[in-house]
Amino acid sequence: MQVKRGLTRTVLLIGRWAVKVPSFRSHGQGLSGVLWSFCRGVLANHSEILWAEEPGVCPLKWSVAGLINVYPRCGPVTWDPDYDAIGFTGPTDRKRANVGMLDGRMVWVDYDMNWNDRPPCQHV
Repeated sequence: MQVKRGLTRTVLLIGRWAVKVPSFRSHGQGLSGVLWSFCRGVLANHSEILWAEEPGVCPLKWSVAGLINVYPRCGPVTWDPDYDAIGFTGPTDRKRANVGMLDGRMVWVDYDMNWNDRPPCQHV
């Protein structure tokens, strides 16, 4: 098992699965920082629930109310990727850590749209 930490979520890499949960990090702000991180993590998981059917993103397999999201584990991208070739047209944070390889194709593994200029997904 591996543990990866982002700003608002923690990802547990367990076998063939990636499990995203909201973080409880204070960011030096005490309890208010912990609450901010946790709430933003839940919102990020909910955002990915809404976007999970879009082409070019790692598919969500299972969720518990945005508190626990489960995805297939992707392999790392070790080269400078062509982000435009992935197929997802939404604004993203273009960095190598946010993409991975799944079944021979590159996909976004972090596609929370809450931080971007794009409005929330409307096809729920």
